[in-house]
Amino acid sequence: MRVWSGIVRNLAPGLAAIAMAAAVLLLSDLPKAPRSSTPDASLQEKPTVRVALLQMSSQSIMDDAARQVIVGLEEAGFQDGATLKLVRLNAEGDMATANAMATEVVGGDYDLVVTLSTPCLQAVANANRRGEVKHVFGLVSDPTVSGVGIGKDPLAHPAYMVGIGTLPPAEKSFQLARQINPGLKRVGVVWNPAEVNSEIATKVARQTCQELGIELLEANAENTSSVREAVASLIARDVEALWIGGDITVLSAVDLVVQLATQAKIPVFTCMPGNAAKGALFDVGANYSVVGHQIGQLAGRVLSGEEIATIPWEVAIPPKLFLNTTVTDQLQGTWKFPKELLESADSVIDSTGEVKKDPPARAPATARKPPQQPLEKPLAKRWVLRLVSYVNSIDAEDAERGVREGLKSSGLVEHRDFEWKSFNAQGDMASLTGLVDAALADQPDLLLTVSTQAVQAAVQRTRDVPVVFTMVANPVAAGLGKSDADHLPAITGAYGVADAEGMMPMIRQLLPQARKLGTLYSPTEVNSVFNFEVLSRAVEKAGYKFASAGVNTSSEVPDAAQALCDQGIDAICLTNSNLVSASFPGVIQAARRAKLPVFAFLGSVSEGGAVVVLARDYFEMGKDSGAIAARVMRGESPRVIPWQASTRNRLLINLPAARECELTIPESMLKSANRIIE
Repeated sequence: MRVWSGIVRNLAPGLAAIAMAAAVLLLSDLPKAPRSSTPDASLQEKPTVRVALLQMSSQSIMDDAARQVIVGLEEAGFQDGATLKLVRLNAEGDMATANAMATEVVGGDYDLVVTLSTPCLQAVANANRRGEVKHVFGLVSDPTVSGVGIGKDPLAHPAYMVGIGTLPPAEKSFQLARQINPGLKRVGVVWNPAEVNSEIATKVARQTCQELGIELLEANAENTSSVREAVASLIARDVEALWIGGDITVLSAVDLVVQLATQAKIPVFTCMPGNAAKGALFDVGANYSVVGHQIGQLAGRVLSGEEIATIPWEVAIPPKLFLNTTVTDQLQGTWKFPKELLESADSVIDSTGEVKKDPPARAPATARKPPQQPLEKPLAKRWVLRLVSYVNSIDAEDAERGVREGLKSSGLVEHRDFEWKSFNAQGDMASLTGLVDAALADQPDLLLTVSTQAVQAAVQRTRDVPVVFTMVANPVAAGLGKSDADHLPAITGAYGVADAEGMMPMIRQLLPQARKLGTLYSPTEVNSVFNFEVLSRAVEKAGYKFASAGVNTSSEVPDAAQALCDQGIDAICLTNSNLVSASFPGVIQAARRAKLPVFAFLGSVSEGGAVVVLARDYFEMGKDSGAIAARVMRGESPRVIPWQASTRNRLLINLPAARECELTIPESMLKSANRIIE
């Protein structure tokens, strides 16, 4: 694999601080081969350590980097479940959540915290000013301007903090755009002024565009909800392309940006990998899998006892170039990939699928599985599949992974039997309808949906395209039919309601003196109202009194949670709601102030502080939906395929949260748990 791993030079005059810093930085090499000692021997040499891994959002580059951090730790002899107890945290794009998680980590008796992204670096650094926990950072554009005490010299950093800087190649992205379209004159960019990393990339873009004779038009977006308006304003000013730098806010809404650009027949290009597969013309950026591996190796050095004060912070920019040739025919103007660019790309997406020119990044040892043998005979045609999710969460990701696994287990092969594209509305209802329209504009043979909101939006927009849903609480309440067998002719899938009755005996066992439970729900969400009713019946049947509060916006959650705790409840039993779950830090903060335990039904809140979570297995539910989709692809009509109810549970127990509430988890409950957070 070709690698850019060099000193960042020759930046714009206005970026002198960045240039001076980069000129003296040490560089990281490519990942080295694992040590020759056997894994068992290395594991026996090291004591168990506790590490928190905090990332800003569920973007592919961060997920890839996080996986390779774990690989780097394993190669240093720190394997999760043996010599390492790893807690993964994800702020899902919300800075308030990142700050809350940072505060929790700093006071959580960890041996090390690893942060991915500039906002997470800043959040932990601000909470960790006294150096209570060792800190390794990565996926940071320029640490010297992040305001956390890192200077230009490689050894100018706090004695408890070190890491790797990775400046997105904004200059290179515009040079490539000009190479692909020599007549390019006007480019638009949406960026969030609150993100230091985005500001750095935008400054480089301004200078580069001035040198290339390109007019750069800018629009600001303070959150994902304002991205649509900002993009529309740029399109109205007749930009010929849209550029995305290292802006986490805009990257979180990249599906929407691509959708609007496609409608205007202009391309999107970025300096962050992972977006060409979503419809961008090209991505040129750092190989974040390689960077993540280097971060993991650095973390291993720190855990092995090397003094942070003696370790220089570094810069690493190993390159990655993705091209999407399927986009050019849909564009205004002359956009054509030169032959030499196609030959030099790491990955090219064309009408046959994606062709990767380098081997995939190594997976953690714990994730390796033997390959499954697909059916020998392919389908008669290659199906166009589009998946639409309403919200980014661990549970939704599990469901999507399950759908893919269900297709694979049914003998179907991506790029041979189907081509796949995912859309995610990031919890924004206004964006959800637009993303369904974007998916339908691709003329899919089958539409897959994750969540009640997504399938309802799909039903509202089409009755002709078959739809297979997953992660739905009650399809009847969602208006999809009358029963498992009597449903809308083009709609089928797998569903599962939270096991509220199954939770009651566990609450009784842990809190034998409890008399009153409380919950929050969202009256505007069909699934939340249904789950609330199910919980109400279970609570009444168990003999508890019940208090509740409805919330319509995320800003209402902290105050509503505090008001609920003031009603004399003995515990919070949180019903499933996309809105409330996305604002869970506000719930857990109120509960901790009141010293009340939280019980819940979504796996994504387990690491956030819920003592006991009894969640439906959304991976298995998604797998069921994937198998149903395979039946449709083999010729069965959705009309005759009954909905499939999923009743499999996963029990998750958070021992530190239990200790905070002075609860003792009985051994029998621990033995039945699928996962224990220690």
